[in-house]
Amino acid sequence: MSEQWRGVRGDIAKFCKDNNIPETQIKLLGITQWQNVYKKVLDSFVDHSYSYHNGLHWANTNNGIRRDVDMVFAFREGMPDTASYEWLERLPEIVGDQKVYLLIEESYDKYCICECDSSAVFLVINEAIYPRDYYITDKKFNWLISENHHDVVLFLGNSLNEEKIRSVCCK
Repeated sequence: MSEQWRGVRGDIAKFCKDNNIPETQIKLLGITQWQNVYKKVLDSFVDHSYSYHNGLHWANTNNGIRRDVDMVFAFREGMPDTASYEWLERLPEIVGDQKVYLLIEESYDKYCICECDSSAVFLVINEAIYPRDYYITDKKFNWLISENHHDVVLFLGNSLNEEKIRSVCCK
């Protein structure tokens, strides 16, 4: 395994290989490609003055989200009347069956980013890399879903439907 495939990237690559998951379902972005996607996420969702100093890591807990981005819904996994991890299996019910970017935090300023089917996100998160902070966005950067290491899940962007989210995430 080369230097670029260590850490989270290596874990995901090994998981996909061991489980015969094709690149058409989960594709690891190249080392330079992930930086372009990461920058676009920062530009689309994080307050610019905040992101220059803090990046994406603290934005979902320290009010670093842009004021013009709608917070559609938030919950803490495992609390009474909310789902635990199983909501991710039903992610396509919330966002549709589409390709998404999955950003997985390796460190505060380094991310492993996959382009994957919305139905494959569950496999990566719950089978290959849990627990890590992660973010999911559509390829047009209209919405963002994040979960941090405190099990707080945020749904941002006005193209997400709160009723669909509640039907999946609330008991």
